[in-house]
Amino acid sequence: MKIFNIFRKSDKNIKSFKKVFVIINPAAGQKRKERFIAILENFFKKLGIEYSYYITKGPGEATLKAKEAAKNGYDLILGAGGDGTINEIVNGIMDEDVVLGIIPLGTVNILSMELGIEQNISRALSLVKNGKIFKMDVGVVNDKYFLLMVGAGFDSYAIYRVNLKLKKYVGVLAYLFAGIYSLFKYKPKKIMVNIDNHRIDEIGYFVIVENVDSYGGKFKVAPYAKFNDKLLDVCVFKKYSLWDSFRYFIGVALNRHLNFPDVRYYQCKTVSLSSTENVLVHSDGDLTYSLPVDIKIAKRQLKILRPDV
Repeated sequence: MKIFNIFRKSDKNIKSFKKVFVIINPAAGQKRKERFIAILENFFKKLGIEYSYYITKGPGEATLKAKEAAKNGYDLILGAGGDGTINEIVNGIMDEDVVLGIIPLGTVNILSMELGIEQNISRALSLVKNGKIFKMDVGVVNDKYFLLMVGAGFDSYAIYRVNLKLKKYVGVLAYLFAGIYSLFKYKPKKIMVNIDNHRIDEIGYFVIVENVDSYGGKFKVAPYAKFNDKLLDVCVFKKYSLWDSFRYFIGVALNRHLNFPDVRYYQCKTVSLSSTENVLVHSDGDLTYSLPVDIKIAKRQLKILRPDV
């Protein structure tokens, strides 16, 4: 037995959880929810782990329930939904000693793709028993936490224009339609970008601040971003015509945009965005503020469950 032990993979980052709390986004649909809950029941019964679940009823509730669960001794909070649901949970547990897990059920699941978490429910759930805990940087925009990105300008306007009724039927395509509509309707507004307290001042019309490299799927707006390097990656698009917007889109799709002379890229500790006009801001795909905003990396990292790769 001792001979075989030396060949075993180290499990120092794999934890046995005692109490698991699952927060479910109701947008998943009734039949899908019922199937998901049945899978939960069967999975945790076999493991012998105490668990509870809660189906949210409105925006912001996931934050409150996650915080409450952490204070009540749950050591793993599972978010079953999309990036918006995960963002809400993070804002409830950053001050607590708890691990975050993800079951990707949402329309948009950028974070789960970034972490290598499969869309299959059973495989995502299996991380409870064989996943690895690692620490991830968390961004702060004003007083709100984010894991993925903050956007100001064009993409925030496109999110504002998403038809929620259409989204229920066509999913992520609703964002594509909103993006195309916004190309012709959005009136660009000048954004002032301040990097690391006046070390660099920049002006653009569309700004993305990333904590991870993926903007969505294979699109890499910030190709040098890492989720544990304690840095923010800032991409500033300096022009604003319809042609420029199309050119930027093609550049990002081909991963060539950083070669454009009118695109600036920075890695920094802090960034401030401001404007003399009303410019919408989103964090992790949900509209949160209008400019000005101050963005930084939180002092504390988040413990998160992912495949042991």
